[in-house]
Amino acid sequence: MKTLGMTDSSPELSVTGHGGKFGVSAPASLHISGTRALLTGRDGETESVDLTRAGASVLGTCITIEDTHTLIAFSTRDAGVIAQVRADCPLELLDQIEQAAASLRKSNWSGWKLVVSSILLVGIIGFVLYRGIVGIAGMAVHQLPVEVDHAIGEVAHRSLLRHETVVSNQQVNRAMQQILDSLRPHITLAGIEPTMVVVESDQVNAYCLPGGYITVNTALLLAAQSPDEVAGILSHEIAHATLRHGLKQLTQTLTLVTAVQMLVGDVSGVLALGVEGAEFLIRQGYSRDHEREADLEGLRMMMAAGWDPEALASFFEKLEHESEGVSPPAWFSTHPDPGQRASTIRQWASQESSSGQRPPEIDWPALQAAIGE
Repeated sequence: MKTLGMTDSSPELSVTGHGGKFGVSAPASLHISGTRALLTGRDGETESVDLTRAGASVLGTCITIEDTHTLIAFSTRDAGVIAQVRADCPLELLDQIEQAAASLRKSNWSGWKLVVSSILLVGIIGFVLYRGIVGIAGMAVHQLPVEVDHAIGEVAHRSLLRHETVVSNQQVNRAMQQILDSLRPHITLAGIEPTMVVVESDQVNAYCLPGGYITVNTALLLAAQSPDEVAGILSHEIAHATLRHGLKQLTQTLTLVTAVQMLVGDVSGVLALGVEGAEFLIRQGYSRDHEREADLEGLRMMMAAGWDPEALASFFEKLEHESEGVSPPAWFSTHPDPGQRASTIRQWASQESSSGQRPPEIDWPALQAAIGE
C-alpha cells in the first residue's frame, strides 16, 4: 500500500527555459521537488524556480512560471505539465495559473469566432461526429492501461488533500486500515492498490478517485453504527475504481481532439483533466447504471471478506430516514434511491453464499471516541 502522505517529487517534463543560463529561451527538462522547479538544459546547465515566490502569466500561446526574484522562468502549453505544477504549487500561484489559463482560452476563442460563425452547418455535423467518437472512446476505456487511472487520481488526490485536515490518530487509521486490508484480496482489477486517508469533516461523505485513491470523512465514521457499514461503503467506492467508472464518466467531458487522441493511444488529453475531472466526479456523482454496478461489485467484495451485507442495506435506510425534511448528507445526495437500493442489496445478498471468512474485530465505539483526540 502507498503511504498516506503526498509525494514531494515528480517525473521530468519538457518545457522551455528562460533567463540565466538559458538566455532568451532554450529547451529544458522540468523536475519538481517540493516547492522548487528544477530546470536542466540539453548541455547539463541548471537553474531553478522557487514556486513560493513565482508568478504566472501568458507568453504567446504558453503559460509562463517566473521566479520574481531571479527572473528565471519556464513556459509550456502542455496541459499535462500545467496539471503537475498545479498539484505542487502554493495557492497564490495556483490562482494566477487559473487566470492565465482562462485568458488563453478566451484569446483562442476570440480568434476562432469568425471561423465558427462561417461554418455553422459543418459545426452541427461535427457535433454529431463528436458524440460518436466520444461514445467509442468511452467503450475503449478498458483498453487503456490502469496507469492512466493512477495518473489522474494521484494528481487530483494530492491537490484536493491540500484543503483538508488529515486525521493522524493511530487508532483511527489502524482500524480503517484493517477494514481496507480485509477487502484488498478480493479486488479483481490487477494494478489497483487502494490508498486511503481519513479527513476531518462534518459532512457524511466518502469518495474514491480513479486508481483507488479513497477519502473518508470523520462524519461518516461517526454516523456508522458498525465497521460492517463502513466496509460496505468502502467496497462500493473501491468498486467504482475497479470497474473504472471514473475514467468512463470523464470521457463524457472530452473534447473532440482529446477523444481522437485517446482512440489512437495518446492519453495526454485525458490526463490533463486531472483535478477538474475529479471535482466533476465528486460534485456530479456517477450514473445510475454505474451506481448499480458498484453496489453489486461492492456487495460481492464485502461478503467475500466476511462482512455482513445487511449492514450496508441498513446504512442506506438510515440515511434515507435521517434526511427526511432536511438537506441530505453529501454521500446520500450523490447516491440516489437508498430505500430501493437497500431492498435490492438484500435480494442480491440472499442469492450469495457466505464465504465463511472472519473479518477483523474492531472496537467501533473506541474508534468513534478516538476521532478528534
